[in-house]
Amino acid sequence: MAPQLLLKGGTLLIHDPENRVIPSRADLLIDGDRISNIDKVIEQSEEMEVIDCSGTIISPGFVDTHHHVWQSQQKGLHADQILLDYYHSGNLASSHYTPRDVFWGQLSGLLEAVDAGTTTIVDHAHLNYSPDHSKEAIRATVASGIRSVFCYCAHPRVATWKPELTFEKEWFPDWVMATFRELASMQPFGPNGRVRLGFALDVALVPPHVLRNVFDEVRALGAHLITSHETRIRMLDHVPSAVKLLAENNLLGPDVLLSHANHTDSHERDCIRMAGAHISSTALTEMQMGHGDPIALQPDIFGSSSLGIDCHSMCSSYMPTQMLTLLQSSRAHRYADLMEKNEWDASVGPTVEDVFNLGTILGAKAVGLESEIGSLEVGKKADLVIFEGTTPAMLSVSKCHPVAGIVLHSSIRDIRTVIVDGIIRKHNSCLSTIPAPSGLRTGDEIAQHGENLTWDDVAAEVEKSREGIRHRVEITVDEDKARDGLIRSFLDQIGNNG
Repeated sequence: MAPQLLLKGGTLLIHDPENRVIPSRADLLIDGDRISNIDKVIEQSEEMEVIDCSGTIISPGFVDTHHHVWQSQQKGLHADQILLDYYHSGNLASSHYTPRDVFWGQLSGLLEAVDAGTTTIVDHAHLNYSPDHSKEAIRATVASGIRSVFCYCAHPRVATWKPELTFEKEWFPDWVMATFRELASMQPFGPNGRVRLGFALDVALVPPHVLRNVFDEVRALGAHLITSHETRIRMLDHVPSAVKLLAENNLLGPDVLLSHANHTDSHERDCIRMAGAHISSTALTEMQMGHGDPIALQPDIFGSSSLGIDCHSMCSSYMPTQMLTLLQSSRAHRYADLMEKNEWDASVGPTVEDVFNLGTILGAKAVGLESEIGSLEVGKKADLVIFEGTTPAMLSVSKCHPVAGIVLHSSIRDIRTVIVDGIIRKHNSCLSTIPAPSGLRTGDEIAQHGENLTWDDVAAEVEKSREGIRHRVEITVDEDKARDGLIRSFLDQIGNNG
């Protein structure tokens, strides 16, 4: 049995019943995978492992509700791309990945997230070119130590890149749903069921009768979440509203999570709220790639919102960077709207606490785990992040306004320790050794039959994988033809669905 872990003398960011954050100097005791006690002073015993947290901030672990984790080998490719170019160079690039490439890309992406203080991640895994692709991604997810909803994806798969980009005709060949049924019979994965199974597809590109059948089946099989992009941009003017499609077919519900949703109107937002569904804003990719303004802090959708990274191939996996970007862009647009109306308001609008909650307690609500994660509370999972409070960036602000310290001042270098499910995954600013299971197992059977990896091991494998993928892309892809084929194929798909 693992020893109890006592975090002594830190400033805990405790949520009250109204989700107000109350910084409290206290000790926190972890017993197994749970927080078992929070008190001003907890007496230590010889059986306890003690971490001196004097001068630190202890935060709930961050909850990232939209991420394509497998894309690590693509970092640097999308710096100046809009969605049109990213779609073939990023989204569809999973066609160049072998299952082995997926394992290393997935593991690297998840360890980057853990290093950045993310303890729970919703993985929209559009990598599904064979059963082994998804199984290797889940194996890497278990190895990483992160908590995850792995959203197995039915998605458009590339058939040819040359002489033109074409897609396979079947989104749902027999093996796609057969593999999901197999995985559903095995879930949850890893110790304490840390990795749950969800489902992902882009509902706006699927005929309604297919949607209804798929939703019925994956719900019956126990999918924890169903996620879809809700994206409308000029390159695809005729893409229908995912919200309206789901609402018209009575498919919206608390298990539905929509990413982006920048151009939803008031009726669509009413539908989301009334159904108990949620959205995930990813400010950095949305602002770059032409989605429109991120909406998570807008009053009519805030309570149904959360935050995600989207593509760590394009931006940092550090959730406070998303918080900061969303907060200040929302404030700027609010003031611009007031000026346009020749009005003035003495308040700042959305607060640092609002956006911090989007990445913690509201993120937990969006993924249906608010009773388990998202706040520091006795009985909840021990998923938390310890920030140094006396670094050059955090000095003073850590005592004056610790939430502002995290949102406005911190960086990854300020994270000393990350704990997921009661296990230290990063300590003294270094990632822990990674036990990699040899295959998929259920329950508590994990890495007794695998190998132990260091970050250096992972980095070396990712680099080898990246070179192989780069070579395959160079001999396979004509970017101009890919762009043209992409637009043609989407317009054909939308026309057929109509």
